[in-house]
Amino acid sequence: MPHSLRLLSPSLLLTLLLFSCSAMSGRQSQAISSAEAHFEVVDTTHLSEETTAQPYPMAEIPANIQEPLQRAQYALTHFFDRWPAEAMEQVVDSAAMEQGFVDYLYVYSNMPDGTVSQEDLLRPLQLMRGKALSEALRLYTKYLYEKGSPLKNHTLYIQALQWASTSPQVEYVDQVIYKDMLSLVTQNQVGTPAADFALTLAQPVAEGYTFVDTTLYALRDKPKVVIFYTPGCDRCTHLLQEIANDQILQRATQSGAVQMLYVSLVYERREWEQGLSELPLFGTPAFNGDLRLLDESLYDISVTPVIYIISPDGKVLYREASLPEVRRFVSTL
Repeated sequence: MPHSLRLLSPSLLLTLLLFSCSAMSGRQSQAISSAEAHFEVVDTTHLSEETTAQPYPMAEIPANIQEPLQRAQYALTHFFDRWPAEAMEQVVDSAAMEQGFVDYLYVYSNMPDGTVSQEDLLRPLQLMRGKALSEALRLYTKYLYEKGSPLKNHTLYIQALQWASTSPQVEYVDQVIYKDMLSLVTQNQVGTPAADFALTLAQPVAEGYTFVDTTLYALRDKPKVVIFYTPGCDRCTHLLQEIANDQILQRATQSGAVQMLYVSLVYERREWEQGLSELPLFGTPAFNGDLRLLDESLYDISVTPVIYIISPDGKVLYREASLPEVRRFVSTL
C-alpha cells in the first residue's frame, strides 16, 4: 500500500540544531500530525505494510559547532555527505531518498530569511546525475508544487524549474518539459494581471436560465472570487457544498460586495448546463465558451478545484486560495 512519508517535526528540527552529532545520528523523522492530516500523498514507492523506510544517514555535525543557526547551515551544506555514492546516480532506495528530500526541504524551509541561498535550495539537484536527478526533480515537484503539500512554495519551485530548464545535467527532452512547466507556474502570479478569457454566464429566470456572453475583464465593478471546478470531481463537489452552506460568502455575494464565479472546466456546453442545478444558489455559474482555458492552459488548473481572487481592475490578489482565505478576504469588504 502507499506509504505516507513523514516530515521532520519541530522537536526534531530543534534536535538537529541543538544536540550533538552522536545524540542526533540515531534519531529518525517524527510526524507532524496536523500537516499529515491535510497532506494527500500520492506515493510511488508502494511499500508493504511490513516495510519501514530507513532514511539515509544524516550529516554528523562537529561538536565544536554549538550555535543553532550554524549547526543548521552545516547540516544543509553536508546533508548528502553520508549518502551512498550510488544513490547520487541511481534510485537505489526510493523510500529513503524521498524521506531524505522531505527532511532537507523541511529544514531549508524553516531557516530564517536571509540565512539560506538559492545554492542551498538547488544543492540536491546539482549533486545528482541520471535517474537520481530525474527522481529528485519529481520530488521537488511533489513537495514544492503539488496541491496539499505542507511544503508547497511556488517561489522555490520556480527557482528549481529555472535551473532544470537550462542545466546541462538535465536531458534536453526533460528541459523542454520543465520549460513548459515554468511557463505554466509563472503565469497569473499574485500582483500581476490575470489572464483574460471569454465567459458565458448563466443567470436564473422564472423557468431555467438566460445566458450572457462576456469576458473576465469586462466584469470590473467588484472583486471576483473565481472557482475553477470539474464536474464529477469529489473534491470540487465537497468545496461547492461548503460554499453553498457558507453564510459569510452568501451575504457578501448577495450584498454585491463580491462576485462569485463558478467556472466549469468542460469542453461541452451541454454538460455544463446539465450541472447548473448542483451549484450554490448564490453566485454566478460560468462557462469558457472559446475553450482557451483548457486548450491554451491560461491558468494553472491541472488539479481542481482551484480558487483565484481577482481585483476589480483585473489583478491577481490570491492564487490557489483556500476557503478560509476567501472568507477572510470577503469579511474585509
